[in-house]
Amino acid sequence: MNNQDDEFILVASVGKPIGLKGWAKVNSFTRPPENLFNYKNFFIDEGGTKKVFKIKKFSKSGKNYIFKIESFNSLEEIERYKNKEIFINSKDLPKLKENEFYWKDLIGKEVELENGTFVGVVTEIIETGSDDVLVVEKENKKELIPFNFGEVIKKVSGDLIIVDWHT
Repeated sequence: MNNQDDEFILVASVGKPIGLKGWAKVNSFTRPPENLFNYKNFFIDEGGTKKVFKIKKFSKSGKNYIFKIESFNSLEEIERYKNKEIFINSKDLPKLKENEFYWKDLIGKEVELENGTFVGVVTEIIETGSDDVLVVEKENKKELIPFNFGEVIKKVSGDLIIVDWHT
């Protein structure tokens, strides 16, 4: 995955073509994967600019999801997009409830202990299946902190995350 900006959010990638009529597997990065179907406008990066495209139809095929881009009707047309990343505009993200956050909004925030001790800066987030884990870096050292709001994460505001954690 490439670096992400604040305007466009990476949500999927085009998988291998399915059949001869422009269908392809779609690798959803949303949680749960079917949340991808909630969006209407999608973008693919072509030479540094995001090109908008419409999905004509989504479908589930066994354990996989497949889709058809509106104007594509052949294997050759969809084959050009194999492994390309699919984005949405960040303005299309649903509003969150209190104390819910998008990963993109946590990356880059400073992390401090409750006593004000600087821990580092969030550089990435790891999905583990239970609590997501913040990767916090300071002076080339990494600290892994579970994103367990209330227990470990005490407050998120502005550019700061306050934690109850033993470094």
